[in-house]
Amino acid sequence: MTCPHLSHRLGSCSDTTQQWADFSSALKVNQSLKCLDLTASEFLDEGVKLLCLTLRHPKCVLQKLSLENCQLTQACCKELSSALIVNQRLTHLCLAKNDLGDGGVKILCEGLRYPECQLQTLVLRHCNINRHGCKYISKLLQGDSSLTSLDLGFNPIATGLCFLYEALKKPNCNLKCLGLWGCSITPFSCQHLASALVSSRSLETLDLGQNAWGQSGIVVLLKALKQNHGSLKTLRLKMDKSTVEIQRLLKDVKENNPRLTIECNDARTTRSSCCDFFS
Repeated sequence: MTCPHLSHRLGSCSDTTQQWADFSSALKVNQSLKCLDLTASEFLDEGVKLLCLTLRHPKCVLQKLSLENCQLTQACCKELSSALIVNQRLTHLCLAKNDLGDGGVKILCEGLRYPECQLQTLVLRHCNINRHGCKYISKLLQGDSSLTSLDLGFNPIATGLCFLYEALKKPNCNLKCLGLWGCSITPFSCQHLASALVSSRSLETLDLGQNAWGQSGIVVLLKALKQNHGSLKTLRLKMDKSTVEIQRLLKDVKENNPRLTIECNDARTTRSSCCDFFS
């Protein structure tokens, strides 16, 4: 989505609270600003309240908001969740590199379940999410959530992936893009993932880069993807070595499932994420 974009950062100066108040007032007046990048801004409690109050204002027209690395914690999530329920224009939200934890994710998911919430893309990279966080997200995805893109990269969620896989199998799951880059996934979960990919009717892009699949795990995935079922169009994964069996399976997948593209390049800097914001 192309839109007017402003990158704004508020640091640790003494009048930060007043700056947030002035900035929030300006957002209510500006009817052309659709994308706002506040990465690495210093949010005090009052700053979060003012921003969320602005998001709830009927004249706020923001569609994309990045709060990456803003020192947000679980304590901020109640205000954010409330704002997401009221604001029906915001469709993209990045909360990467904030220590939200499972408790913060639970609160966010409570807001995202409301039918009034129109959020489509949520980035939760490096948010210290664990097994319980996956349970809350799984429950959300199995409801009538508007969420279609979710980035959970660099979270230690390996033991909670079974919950996500079960959600992907459900016919009412609307998720189209899932990022699991660097989530310490092991070959032990490959069979469950393979089953989910075959069953899913919505997932189109799956990023599994920087996970230690091993030869056995890759073989399991490729054998499942030979079946011309499911909705997957793009798969990204790490492949350290390519054996004769893997090369044969890759060829079979290409022939039997021609709409699927498998990207084995592990250099994240050379490609863009399905959840990238301001492009």
